[in-house]
Amino acid sequence: MIPKPFTKLVRVHDRKSLELAPSRFETKKILKSVQQKFSALAVATLAFIATSVAPIAADAVIDDSQSLAMPEVGSYSLRVLTPTMLELTLINTKSADQPPAEWNFVGAGFTLSLPAIQEFTVTAGNQPVQVKSVGFKRRPLYAPLKVRDLRMANHLYLELNSPLPENTTVQVLNPNSRLWTTSRQFVTTNSPLRWSPAIHANHVGYAPNHPKKAMIGYYLGSGGELTIPAANGFKLVRVTDAAVVHTGTLTLRRDVGFSYSPLPYQQVYEADFSAFTTPGEYQLMVPGMGASFPFRIDSGTPALFARAFALGLYHQRCGGSNEEPFTRHEHALCHAAPAEVPTSAFAKVQEFLATVTADWQNEPRHTAPRLNTVDASLYPFVTQGKVNVALGHHDAGDYSKYTINSAGLIHHLVFAADAFTGVGELDNMGLPESGDGKSDILQEAKWEADFLARMQDADGGFYFLVYPKERRYEDNVLPEFGDPQVVWPKTTAVTAAAVAALAEIGSSPRFKAQFPVEAALYLQKAQLGWTFLMNAIARYGKDGAYQKITHYGHEFMHDDELAWAASALFVATGNPLYHQKLKEFFPDPNAESTRRWSWWRLFEGYGCAVRTYAFAARSGRLQSSQLDAAYLAKCENEIKLAADDHVRFSRDSSYGTSFPDTNKQYRSAGWYFSSERAFDVTVAYQLTPRTDYLETVVANFNYEAGCNPVNMTFITGLGWKRQRDIVHHVAQNDHQTLPPAGLPLGNIQAGFSFLYPYQSELGGLAYPPDGATSAPYPYYDRWGDSFNTTTEFVVMDQARSLASQLFCNPQHDSARNRSLHRPYYLGSALSQSHYRFE
Repeated sequence: MIPKPFTKLVRVHDRKSLELAPSRFETKKILKSVQQKFSALAVATLAFIATSVAPIAADAVIDDSQSLAMPEVGSYSLRVLTPTMLELTLINTKSADQPPAEWNFVGAGFTLSLPAIQEFTVTAGNQPVQVKSVGFKRRPLYAPLKVRDLRMANHLYLELNSPLPENTTVQVLNPNSRLWTTSRQFVTTNSPLRWSPAIHANHVGYAPNHPKKAMIGYYLGSGGELTIPAANGFKLVRVTDAAVVHTGTLTLRRDVGFSYSPLPYQQVYEADFSAFTTPGEYQLMVPGMGASFPFRIDSGTPALFARAFALGLYHQRCGGSNEEPFTRHEHALCHAAPAEVPTSAFAKVQEFLATVTADWQNEPRHTAPRLNTVDASLYPFVTQGKVNVALGHHDAGDYSKYTINSAGLIHHLVFAADAFTGVGELDNMGLPESGDGKSDILQEAKWEADFLARMQDADGGFYFLVYPKERRYEDNVLPEFGDPQVVWPKTTAVTAAAVAALAEIGSSPRFKAQFPVEAALYLQKAQLGWTFLMNAIARYGKDGAYQKITHYGHEFMHDDELAWAASALFVATGNPLYHQKLKEFFPDPNAESTRRWSWWRLFEGYGCAVRTYAFAARSGRLQSSQLDAAYLAKCENEIKLAADDHVRFSRDSSYGTSFPDTNKQYRSAGWYFSSERAFDVTVAYQLTPRTDYLETVVANFNYEAGCNPVNMTFITGLGWKRQRDIVHHVAQNDHQTLPPAGLPLGNIQAGFSFLYPYQSELGGLAYPPDGATSAPYPYYDRWGDSFNTTTEFVVMDQARSLASQLFCNPQHDSARNRSLHRPYYLGSALSQSHYRFE
């Protein structure tokens, strides 16, 4: 997978070329034109932007223009944050049993011993400037899983007594050379347009007619929050000629919900430039502070997000090959061999089942026998030997395929195609099927549904998952070299989810028109699955029919999946018997008992059931007269209330992400993806197109795309700063520096994971400590380039994010679908749309 030769990349606006060595292994590859793959109305070009990701050498100055480069140990920098605040950065390391050799200011019990102000000499234009105070923060920057390579980012903060003049050379010396030697020159220029880590904008860009906001704020560790010169307002500067095209005021946006002292994110300001709509490339500048990364304002911006997430789903496909011109992360046909149906002789399967069902008695209603062996299943395998379960999508970072998440993926993609204006018509998402005259999003759902249909046993029940035969994870191979696989026993929860998903895609009016044979087959299989469920409940009782395997589908036992299955089959067929069962299984869509933790609305199967019923007539499946008006009103109300929750969470966040207040209260985080949460708001917008709904959706996309305190994009393949080490077996094994594009990464994490090369070392290196009772390292700032399972996605997260982005693209563009027809690049390193291949 070494990149093939190429010549140069040319920046359009000034013809500056970037010479790229043809054999550089750490260089992103330009994808050749795929115009011939698409129809005349489809996008002209799908390309990756090539960029060097070579490391910044030891004892070299960190160059902010090389945003993808990973600084080596010993590299350093000086930044002017404000006219009275300097940031000195040093990248260092430590061995497993020794403290850091440099800048080791943190002692036992996290006591801090900072250098005295006399140890620093600051000059600006050769004039001395007195230091007023010193602050410090530290956090692991890079800690890859495969081999120990710890790099820590240490930051000293020098508050000055007098402001620095603009355009002067600023230098910081350590006269006694205790902190650094004279070979390291902490020198910079106080340029008005220098890049500022305190100015946070969406790296991908903004759509002209959408809200456009950036945030200004910065954490100084022991120094608290940076004081922002808010009185200066902000300026929007055109990149091509540095002309100021728009000005505005900064508005204080304090975070609400954290309860420890001091409250975090109380000095964050919002720059709202929504009124400015002229397309182009810009930077947001705050006088005295510098400027953001460049970004674009363009109607094609939502298409960049959408194509990224579509490419991410393509990267997750199983039972096929990933190849050019669609990706540089190529792999051959994977997991095509039939999976085995296990017996009691499959020792590892028995071991795994015993492990994952160990907590079965934690649920008092679990009266069925523990499913700790194959023979303990209430529903013995009918088919023996091997079964063809090819296709589908790898569920997450690993190569397994979970039925419950497969069903969720289908629901969200089909719902978007049926309920979001224009989404079902898109045939230009940069996928192999693009340009064939059929819906791209439905074909991605069909790839999953064809797999799901194969997961049904002869009695109508569905297997729980597809899993490696002899180990939990295929963590050291690419998918084409994956292990022999098995299916796990059937359960009522995953069967109900599969029934619902197949009923929904089988009854989709657009899917029926484009794939009539498959639609009929899916609906037939859904009805057979329903018969299995009714027989199981008749024999064992509703609670007694349920057997837990893993946490997937276990939140409400199988109650929510049964409700979803009844809702989907009623909406698919109009049969009043299903309607009756829906009300029996799910009598009150507004009941607290149907919400996770009593407050998380529309969670898993209950959410799918509500959406399916609420949009039964809108999607063209049923007539309004066939629905219960009171029940419909409750479903619509729950959708709106869920969106209102996310709006409130977003408004209470200084950075606009819908991080729940309950998480803040209990100081917990993990598996949080802001664009995934935006899906529920997007659905509510279809019922009531409120401005605050759209603002919330866009704010969550902004956060995920770099408008966050660490300026990191949490979507692989996009943005100026990107994570390298992620929880993903392809990324860990294909030996390319950057992971496959389009994969969401958890946006907020509580801390570092336990990793064998570092044990529990990483969490103990953060200062201030994450676990401090007061003044801990603030949550939005807790990031490190490291393998962290609490940031791992599942394919349902991808589907929800893609659906919202596809809605944003056509719905708010005056010429529907125009932006997906235009030539935009995925995976831009330097910015989007203003580099091309020559």
